[in-house]
Amino acid sequence: EMNPADGSNSVNFKFDVQNYALGAQTGDAPDRGCANSAKGQHIHFILNNAPYKAHYQADLNEEVSDGNNVLLAFLSRSYHESIKGSQAAVVTSFRSGDGTGGPRIDPSKDMTLFYSRPKGSYKSSDGDKILLDFYLLNCELGQLGHKVKATINDEDFILNAWKAYFVEGLDIGTHKIRLQLLDENDELIPGPFNDSGNREFTITAD
Repeated sequence: EMNPADGSNSVNFKFDVQNYALGAQTGDAPDRGCANSAKGQHIHFILNNAPYKAHYQADLNEEVSDGNNVLLAFLSRSYHESIKGSQAAVVTSFRSGDGTGGPRIDPSKDMTLFYSRPKGSYKSSDGDKILLDFYLLNCELGQLGHKVKATINDEDFILNAWKAYFVEGLDIGTHKIRLQLLDENDELIPGPFNDSGNREFTITAD
């Protein structure tokens, strides 16, 4: 449910969350060996494929762009892995104000890749595993040759399954990653978010 304030780009979003405890620690979090939120399970709020914002309550306010907007919100485990499936996510395309620009997708049919993790800064004490996670809409990897290409520090990896991955063995410093949704000919599938562009994240000493 969205309730835009008159004359403002601030919008109130209310999500109906059932059978999932926001703020609780995911049961297997101690065994994952990756960064974990002390605040627990949450919602990843991704507007126009910008870096996500974590929300620990189902009622929230966010600024939206004037014009077309695409929102993906999904339930996240405390260690930031998405719960994959239509019952755990909301995807909607909407317009705000009088603007006409901005991204457009048809959530009912357009094959779309949303970037989620890695993001931000990691301490080396969080472990040697960096979670790589993304969200797919209207597309199954491995079928018809669809795939995600992950370019990590200029090295390419092909991902043939929609699941979370771990990147290991990275040194302290700044790293870059790029995700692209490709077809059977290794061509980019058209869509405003199907090439994430280079995203940077940092690993720091304790």
